[in-house]
Amino acid sequence: MPILFTFAWRNLWRNRRRTLITVSSVLFTYLLAVALLSFMGGFQQQMTESLIRQETGYLQIQDALYLDEPSMDHIFDHGEEVSDVLEQFGDKIDVTVPRIRGFSLAAKGMTTRPAMVAGIVPEKEDKLREISSHVTKGKMFSPGDDFAVVAAGLADLLDISVGDTLVLIGQGFQAVSATGKFQVGGIVELNLPEPNNTKVYLPLERAQWYFDAGNRLTNLLIMPHDTKRISQLATEMEENLDREWYAVRTWKEIVPDMVELMEMQRLVYSLITWVFYIIVGFGIFGTILTMLYERMREFGILLSLGMKRRKLALVTLAETVSIGLMGVAAGIVAGIPLILILIRFPIRFSGEMAAYMHDFGMEAVFTFSMSPGLFINQGFIVFGITLLIGVYSMRKIFAMNVLDAARS
Repeated sequence: MPILFTFAWRNLWRNRRRTLITVSSVLFTYLLAVALLSFMGGFQQQMTESLIRQETGYLQIQDALYLDEPSMDHIFDHGEEVSDVLEQFGDKIDVTVPRIRGFSLAAKGMTTRPAMVAGIVPEKEDKLREISSHVTKGKMFSPGDDFAVVAAGLADLLDISVGDTLVLIGQGFQAVSATGKFQVGGIVELNLPEPNNTKVYLPLERAQWYFDAGNRLTNLLIMPHDTKRISQLATEMEENLDREWYAVRTWKEIVPDMVELMEMQRLVYSLITWVFYIIVGFGIFGTILTMLYERMREFGILLSLGMKRRKLALVTLAETVSIGLMGVAAGIVAGIPLILILIRFPIRFSGEMAAYMHDFGMEAVFTFSMSPGLFINQGFIVFGITLLIGVYSMRKIFAMNVLDAARS
C-alpha cells in the first residue's frame, strides 16, 4: 500500500503546473467559502447581540398569555414567587432587567402622536445597552425622579424639549384609563427608527402607577452567565413557577421571525458556497479526466504486464484525494491567520453604509467569527467531492479495455 501512494505522489508531480493550478483552485475556493461563512456567522452574531441587548434579552419571564396576546391585561405580578426563583438561580444569572410598557397617545398642546411608554430602571438598562449614554439633551432619570425621557424622533414630531410638559393618555391594567402629565427631563437618541419615533421612558415605579399596574411587569429580561444553555435554564426556571400564570421564554421564542430570517440567510450562504464547490469540483474532474486520457496507453501497458486493476484504480483514487487534501491543508494554513486578522481588524464603514447599519441598531463594522467546525466542515466537503471524482476514475479503470488502451 505505501508503494501505491508513492506512485500516486510521483504521478501528480509529473506535470507540476497542472497539479499546482488544481491545488490552487481548491485552496482559493476553500478560503472563499470559509471567509464567506465566517462573515455570515459574525454578522448573525452581531445582529443577534444587538437584538438581545436592545429588545429581548436571552430569556424573559412573562405572563403565560403575553406572547400570544401582548396587552396590558396579560402582565404578571413581580412578587415573592418570581423573586424566589431569581434567588434560586442567582448563580446562573448575570443581570435581570424589569420592564413594563404599553401603547399610549402622547400630546403637547394640540399635537398628538402614538407612543410606546416604557417603564425602566436605567441602572439595569445600562448593563445591556448603555441607554444613558445616548441622552443628547437633559439627563436620564434616577431613582426618585419623576420626569420623562423622550426619544429624539418623537420629540421632533411633537416639537417638545427639555422642560416642557408631556401628556400621556392610554389604557392601563384591566382596562383602567391611564392618564398622566410628565415634565420632559431628557431627550434620548435611539438607533432604530421606529423606537426613536415612538418611545417615552418613565421611571419603573411611575410607569406602574401610570398603568395602574401595582407591582406588575410586562416582561423581566434575564441575561444568564452561560448563553449556550439558555433553553435548559428556561425549562428549569419554569418548573419552579406556576405555569398557569408564568412562562419563561427564550429570545428565539419571542422573535421567531428573526430566527427564520437568520436560517434563510444561512441557507443562502450555504448555497453560494456549494456553487463554489461545484465549480471547483468540475475543475478537478476535468483535470483528472485529462490525466486519465493522457495516460491511457500507460495504463494499458501496466495492466498487460500484470498489474492488477484494483491497485491501479487505487493509485488514481489516491491521486485525486491527494489533490483535495493538499488544497484543504493549504487552505487551513492560510485560512486560520486570515480569519484571525479579520476578527482582529474587522471591516469598518463610514458614510451612507454606516448610517444604514446604525438605523438597524448595529455598529458600522463587519465582524467575523471563528470556530473549529468552520474549517472541519469545509474540509469534509472538499474531501467528499474529490472522493466522488476518485470513484469515477476507478470506474474508468475497471471498465477500460486493455488492448485498446495499450494501442492508443
